[in-house]
Amino acid sequence: MKGVIRMKNAFTILIISFLLVSAIPLTTNALVKPGQTVTVAVDLAHGESNKYLDYIMGNITFVNWKIIQQEPFSASNLADVDILLIGQPTASLAPEELDALVQWLSKGDKVLYVAGDSDYGGGINSIAAVNNLLEYIGAKLRLEHGAVYSPTPCRNYTYKGVDSPVCCGAYYRMTAFVEPDNIPELFTNMIDEGLQYPILMHGPTAVIWQDEMGNYHNPVNETFPGLIRIAWYHLSYTGDNQAPSPYLYDPLIYGTGDWDFVAYAAEYHQEKNNLIVVAGESLYGDYEPAWASTYYGVQLDGPRFVTNLIKWFVRILETYDPVVRLETIAVFSDPEGDDKGTGTLLYPTNPVFQPSIYDLVKFGVYIDDNFVYFRTTVKNLGGNPWNGPNGFCLQNVQIYITTTSEALPINTSSIGLGVQIWHGWHYAVIAIPGWGSTPYPDGEVSVLFNAKMDRLADEYNNNDLFDVYLSDIEPNTIEVKISKTLLEDVENIRNWVVFVAVSSYDGYGEGKIRAVQAGDPGEWVLGGGDPLAILAGVQPKVVDILAPTPEQQYAMLTSYDTANKIPAKVSGVKLLGLFEAGLTTTITETQTQTVTKTDTVTETQTVTQTETETTTTTKIEESVSTVTVTDYTVTGVVAGVLLLVIIGMAFMMMRKK
Repeated sequence: MKGVIRMKNAFTILIISFLLVSAIPLTTNALVKPGQTVTVAVDLAHGESNKYLDYIMGNITFVNWKIIQQEPFSASNLADVDILLIGQPTASLAPEELDALVQWLSKGDKVLYVAGDSDYGGGINSIAAVNNLLEYIGAKLRLEHGAVYSPTPCRNYTYKGVDSPVCCGAYYRMTAFVEPDNIPELFTNMIDEGLQYPILMHGPTAVIWQDEMGNYHNPVNETFPGLIRIAWYHLSYTGDNQAPSPYLYDPLIYGTGDWDFVAYAAEYHQEKNNLIVVAGESLYGDYEPAWASTYYGVQLDGPRFVTNLIKWFVRILETYDPVVRLETIAVFSDPEGDDKGTGTLLYPTNPVFQPSIYDLVKFGVYIDDNFVYFRTTVKNLGGNPWNGPNGFCLQNVQIYITTTSEALPINTSSIGLGVQIWHGWHYAVIAIPGWGSTPYPDGEVSVLFNAKMDRLADEYNNNDLFDVYLSDIEPNTIEVKISKTLLEDVENIRNWVVFVAVSSYDGYGEGKIRAVQAGDPGEWVLGGGDPLAILAGVQPKVVDILAPTPEQQYAMLTSYDTANKIPAKVSGVKLLGLFEAGLTTTITETQTQTVTKTDTVTETQTVTQTETETTTTTKIEESVSTVTVTDYTVTGVVAGVLLLVIIGMAFMMMRKK
């Protein structure tokens, strides 16, 4: 027994060591305070010209200017930058530069402006450089691989009561009209303040956007949350000068006629207070940049527009509303295509079950002064075919929260999922469509439980404290909002562990979760289940969970024991960035299982684990988990040294006689 105690102590130290290591170095955003001078960096290191840059810097004096002349982007030369202008790069950024940009944006309170060119001549290099950058940083906006033209003689468009030409004497010398979307909370009225005339877009392309599925969209009539359309081409058509073909605007359709296209657009990322601005031509360094005040006899408002744009950028950076602005605690990506539960699950055959509707791809935790927010993103929400009041009706999202408190009751059972959460949980969120007024499990209203299965709040009776809805910030995202007054230990939220599961919602199913059957799926039933697990009552009814890799998900969800009817053991993720792996060494455990059933659909299980020395081969089950501790990000050197020291201590204890 002493050997077992030493093994147990050493194992405990090993677990603690992993819990101590922080995988994500979290920082507090350094907000730009009103009146504080911001720094604008201008990129000249990727083939851009400096045309009109002296005029711009000489006239806009309310910011600090910095030129990145030759050196690549890095953490050091971006450290003091608030606004970064990349005007028509002709060379793509190196991977380490893209990483530096991602890290820069991750700090929050940043504005990135990037402009391109048409596909005429060398412009294809600029389009590729811009789109590669935008894709890498996770933006939706893109440049069309094409050009925007208007036939000559140039016709007029009435802008603010004044007729102005849509081009400047030639079909490729386009003008754009600054008509921003009216978004008062983002001060978009500043952008066209005082403007009377259009701006120049010399040989431009159009701005489009791409969704998570890779599909391109026309921002003229298709928008997404956070999109801000700023300037427009009118009475225009598209051109196709070089391969590849345009991504969106088919020349057979848009190659003639009088179309509108977007010349400037932005996407606002509220959780970080970041603004990404994309333009079809540049305000500096172009053949004839947007700063131009006249061109071929056409009156332009370039200087005022560029000044307004920089003022708007500064105003965005100065904005801090604790109700609107959220502090990011953690954001995790989950592998795409692992919406197979145990690795074999199959969607029901009814067409309503579109591909990827249960594919968890992202999970984020945020806070403000009063609330904690959990955002669960699936690849494809699948619409809302049955009009769930919360904006969705196909998903059952469950979030299990383990705090650092030792005073709170703890539960290891899941609620209808058919799995056991080995580290236990203190709070459980059941996020479901929200029909009626009766809380789960009897009704279809989302709830928050504690470990005793006491209902702390539901969205119908306590909507000011607890709510479930579709996020207006991120598409395909179910957001849960919980008052801090309902939760203990919020001050230590970065050390919390969460287990996140997405199942198929079924209002008539046990636990409001769709059943799983062996073999082929049915019209309304998931297929691909394990016949032995179904017979033993331990088949997990989970389609996707938050886990570092598909293999780890499948390993956890198939760790059930059909002979002894023991559910699969699953693990959550620590908000500091560590995957909370289960038993990572061979131990022995005596399983004592107590199941308490009520007349509701909820099943509560209590599992007591007792570690003993293996001296016989009967009545003792040896449990070996192959799941390993996985870092989501790179740990620091100090943390690594600490980990090695603690592991060394653990092995010394195991060897001590």
